[in-house]
Amino acid sequence: MQQSKSPSWLQQQKSQITGQFLDSLWRDLLVLTAVVLPVSLLRILHTGWLMVYALHLGIAAVVIIIGLNRRRLPASLKGFVIISVMLVLGAGGLYSFGLAANGTFWLICGCLIAGFLYPGRILYLVSALALSIFLAIYAGYVSGLLHTHTDLALYMQNSSSWLNFLLTAVMMVFILLRAVQAQQQKLMAVTQHQYRQWLDDLPLALEVVDLEQRVYYQNQAVRRLFGQDSPAGAPQASVPMQLLAHLRDKNTGAPLRTSQLPAVAALRGENHFIDAATLQTSQGETVVRCWGWPGYREDGEIGYGITVFEDISRQALSEQYKNEFIANVSHELRTPLTAIRGSIGLILGGVFGDLPKKAEDMTRICQHNAERLLFLVNDLLDLQKIEQGKLEISAVPVDASPLLRSCTENLQSYAAGFGSKIVLNDQAPHAVVNLDPDRLQQVLANLLSNAVKFSPKNSVVMLWARTEARQLVIGVQDQGPGIPEALQSKIFEPFTRLDQPDSEAQPGSGLGLSISKKLVQYMGGQISLRSQEGMGTTFELRFPLLVE
Repeated sequence: MQQSKSPSWLQQQKSQITGQFLDSLWRDLLVLTAVVLPVSLLRILHTGWLMVYALHLGIAAVVIIIGLNRRRLPASLKGFVIISVMLVLGAGGLYSFGLAANGTFWLICGCLIAGFLYPGRILYLVSALALSIFLAIYAGYVSGLLHTHTDLALYMQNSSSWLNFLLTAVMMVFILLRAVQAQQQKLMAVTQHQYRQWLDDLPLALEVVDLEQRVYYQNQAVRRLFGQDSPAGAPQASVPMQLLAHLRDKNTGAPLRTSQLPAVAALRGENHFIDAATLQTSQGETVVRCWGWPGYREDGEIGYGITVFEDISRQALSEQYKNEFIANVSHELRTPLTAIRGSIGLILGGVFGDLPKKAEDMTRICQHNAERLLFLVNDLLDLQKIEQGKLEISAVPVDASPLLRSCTENLQSYAAGFGSKIVLNDQAPHAVVNLDPDRLQQVLANLLSNAVKFSPKNSVVMLWARTEARQLVIGVQDQGPGIPEALQSKIFEPFTRLDQPDSEAQPGSGLGLSISKKLVQYMGGQISLRSQEGMGTTFELRFPLLVE
């Protein structure tokens, strides 16, 4: 799997944030110089403190030169010079006026800028230098080695001194705010870098689309899956890949409309899932599974459509091979099984004369197991047809009552073998529905045989019908042990068995209910169950009525 080359992107973002931070500082310092320089010149003219402000004039010249050329200079030079300016201003202010000046503010500003620009060692070095300057000047004033170069009373009475002090304080606040803001941007860049690493390296293709159906985010897997097939010159950065791609429904082959795409459905507030779709690429067809769900903004409104595509080509190919293998084996098994069952039937019918009692019993066992095998093979073939979308349903208007009576009569002898009885309660004698009568008999045979197998001896299995809300409702009710609640959600999945841990295992493939559900859905109906442990189970089929 390709790994994201994240450090280069993160370093680029950090360098950009640092450059913007330094440029804004130099711009602010340039503005401050433009305001303070005339004030300093006036003070020189009125006080004669030329030597005191000579340092200020020199620093002002440096600030003007670098501030006007800040975009052309490297960040390392701009960072070093601005920290140096802050330390020199701080040292000069403390040396000339002591704490009456704003030298302490400049030293603090130098430490703040160093803390943002450099790692811990350089920050400690700059802080130690600033502290040393402050302590050295403090010691000089305390010991009497240093004296102020001006009359402090005159200095404090001058309004320009207070203005200078105020501007410096404002400058320090600006530096602090810009440093905090820039640090937050760096943290956001680091967080985004981490998410990019986690999401970009996913094998799943992740695409996020905004309300204008423009790309908000794409990971590397999207570009690997879709990118090579986008039209030349297409606006890759704005148009979602799924809107440019050729996606088709895998079963029908029909192109997916824009409204069927997971991103568009997600923007409507829907959780969307496509189990299998074909994606036409320049290298052939790829089978993908798609998800889509809405993403919400801070105000609770939908702001994004989040979509995921998974390449399931290998799984689809394996599934195809499996289906073809099962279908071929099932076909190959059905022919000899049919011949075996027919031959056993002829033997039991007396074609070769009467059989001894033991031979007849063994032959009936062979007949019973041959029928079980044939039933299993037919179930497998039906399941493969359903999964491949090749199941044929011939729906016609059907009078339900004769069909229900036929099912009851056909399975009565089967129920007698288990010591049970099937009773029909038909409360919809004139109901007509549109369905495949053979497939409905197959469904009812599955449900009734299950009900008989899991009902105790001398019990009654009810087959009933009634009309309700323009629907024909057919029910199969047994008196068995019921289905545990934990199993009810899985009962219609293939190969799920109804065997109870404390009862004798019953024959069956675990395919009957799964096939029955698919057949009912193919005929436009619904199937459901109600069950309580120890109270039996009821399966209900619902079909729209044509005539009541």
